Amino acid sequence: MAKKPAGHGRAEGAIAQGLADLIGSGLEQLRAQNPSIGFTLLADSNKPSKPAHTHGGSWVATDRELLANVWRFEFSQRERAVLDIMTAEINEEGQWHGKQSELATRLGCSQGSVSRAISKLEATNFAWKIIRCLYQVNPDWAFGWGTEAHLHSIKSIGAAIMDMKRIKIPYESTRKAA
Repeated sequence: MAKKPAGHGRAEGAIAQGLADLIGSGLEQLRAQNPSIGFTLLADSNKPSKPAHTHGGSWVATDRELLANVWRFEFSQRERAVLDIMTAEINEEGQWHGKQSELATRLGCSQGSVSRAISKLEATNFAWKIIRCLYQVNPDWAFGWGTEAHLHSIKSIGAAIMDMKRIKIPYESTRKAA
């Protein structure tokens, strides 16, 4: 077994501490925005002993809290289909390249229906248009929370934009009384 270079353990410790500080400040901001939220953070800096088996060779996971509460956004089937297709086909930056007309053809609907679905995704910060035919899927939805891909995407988007584009779960009932 090869020996680790001197100082390698300290560097790993510094990286782990930096990530813990970054995640901790993010969780503090989350708690400030949603005082009723409760969570427990467990950190394990060890890499998995075996690779995960995934569809298509890539791994995508969302934050559990967000995934457990996506129903609160009351997405229509069309809106959810558009979000799912975009999320499944993102690049390493979390961006989806494509035309609304292509989505409409795939979903068997009008381009206007796709446009309305994208408007809902933009209003809820799940995805937004960057330029024509290029959309950013929110890294908090598209990538596992705190993964390298998540952190890289947030860094490339910029902290100021991400502060405006955070997905806020509507914990209060979104349905009107019958």
